[in-house]
Amino acid sequence: MKTITLPTIFLIKLSLYTINIKAQDGYTYTLLHNGGYDFIVQAVPNSSSNNFATSVQSYGFTIILPDGVTITQTSSLGNGADTTFFDGTNVGMSSIDGYLITETLSSPIALLPPSSATNSDVFSFTVNGNPSSGELYILENNSTLATTVTPLKSFMQADMVDDSVTIYTNVVDANGSAVSGMSSFSFDTLGINTHVVFDVSISPNPTTGIVNIKGVENLKKVTVYTINGQLIKSFTNNHNIQRIDIGTLPLGIYVLNIHTESGIKNIKLIKR
Repeated sequence: MKTITLPTIFLIKLSLYTINIKAQDGYTYTLLHNGGYDFIVQAVPNSSSNNFATSVQSYGFTIILPDGVTITQTSSLGNGADTTFFDGTNVGMSSIDGYLITETLSSPIALLPPSSATNSDVFSFTVNGNPSSGELYILENNSTLATTVTPLKSFMQADMVDDSVTIYTNVVDANGSAVSGMSSFSFDTLGINTHVVFDVSISPNPTTGIVNIKGVENLKKVTVYTINGQLIKSFTNNHNIQRIDIGTLPLGIYVLNIHTESGIKNIKLIKR
């Protein structure tokens, strides 16, 4: 799992994003809710009579989440996808965070022919922290963010032509939405509480160690995650958890999950 900032995004090699798509054959991406906080991104073939199995060399897309919410990869098409985190503040959208998902396969993998009209699982993940508000979505290629930061666009380098020549070209529309079916999911539908704690705040942020939690008295638990979803600290109400100490943690970006009787609030925290 990597973390990137806006300047780094622009340095990502663009060779994977060659625009060369047939008028009919191609793919979009869709989101499948697999229950709870588990999701799958699937490749959806355009309607086609093509009986030739698609050979995939590489693919990529961007997942957008509410600010402070992280994911953990559970599987991918070649079991080696890169999940590259970026802070929404660095792309002018402070209310979101995102992950650029890419995978270059060591050996091409065949998908069912487009004529089968069958979706193919390409990436599975779990959303951490049990958020009860906000939205998860696949970034559309014709969105303002994707057209401004083009390496965030979805793509798939694949051979879909039965001509005895293996040529991998981008078979995802770089200028359309590149999504179909369900491409977003509201966490409001999963919230077990009707009220989410929006008044909670932390200070100082950035911090060198001590973090004060303000705006709520009925704290139940505070958990600390890395940006790739690894739980590294947990504070319960057996302690004075309105003042926690993360001084032993390495410098970096973390996510606090603040649990109260009325809901959960995820807040991004910088340790410096």
